Amino acid sequence: MLLIKCTQHNRCTQGAGILCLLFVLPMLVIGLIQYAASRRRAPDESQRIAATLVSWGVGIDSLSIPVSQEEVDRHIEMLRSADSEARVQAADWLAARGVREASADIAAAMVDAGTLRPCQLAHSLGYLGDKRWANLLADATKHPSNLDLRVCATTALSKLQSPDTIDALIEVYRNGTAPTTALDALGKISDPAAMYFLRSVVEQPRSDIELTAALRAIERIEMMQEPDVAMALIQRLRSAASKGVVDEWATRKLANLGDTSAVAALGDTLRVVADNDSSVIVAAALLACGDAGIETLRMLADEGERAASTSAIAHAALLLVQQADPTVLARR
Repeated sequence: MLLIKCTQHNRCTQGAGILCLLFVLPMLVIGLIQYAASRRRAPDESQRIAATLVSWGVGIDSLSIPVSQEEVDRHIEMLRSADSEARVQAADWLAARGVREASADIAAAMVDAGTLRPCQLAHSLGYLGDKRWANLLADATKHPSNLDLRVCATTALSKLQSPDTIDALIEVYRNGTAPTTALDALGKISDPAAMYFLRSVVEQPRSDIELTAALRAIERIEMMQEPDVAMALIQRLRSAASKGVVDEWATRKLANLGDTSAVAALGDTLRVVADNDSSVIVAAALLACGDAGIETLRMLADEGERAASTSAIAHAALLLVQQADPTVLARR
């Protein structure tokens, strides 16, 4: 009797196991397919470095962006889709790869009454660093009914960092839509035209958070007025790197300056940062420094196993200049 019960128990267990496998295996397969699809949608390192330069407004005409025109055209066509979700996904794909030629279509989709998620399109427009759309985003910060769009447009202006939007950002602060984001954006722009307003905030702050943001913005504006602004930014970059982090604001400002005196500090920073996002930012800044930055990337790529992650990012950056200068990698 005991043997029969055990046999029945084993059959039940085996049956449950088979049923479990029949249920779990398809789920695993579906999960792997979805993961693979998400990986295809995600930009690779070279594309991310190029997109970073685009978002900073740094010219990349001499670089070879690894995105097929066929894929670009397909996603631009998706921006005209009747499916609002498809528009958002297409804009995200294009912005993540720095395809600035799509900015006009993204802007058109953002203001189209048929788009149900203009907030996400505003984000994408900000990432493309195209200041032609500064006024459009500024107008979006005043949308009469869509609070999400007002907030997203303010964040996009923070990415865009155009001095032309200072008045719009001050208005965002005053109407209370996204006051801290507006103050942060003014600090990133670092234009002395905002100084009087920022000092008025410090004199009568509405909260400790806003006071801190206004003081940080003033500090950045004052730094950009230094007699040797490149050296001031380099010192700031090195100070952050000593803690193992990247000062993205200082890195972007150095990239916009294109000052080769920053190359050594940028190279040292790339060696010590740990996370991939930070490495992408520093590699982009090195490319913006021209030949001197490229030579530093070549040297870092040669370090190989001694600094595998740094070497990989350096290789990804060098792929962007291979077409413009085919000997860059050949000299390795």
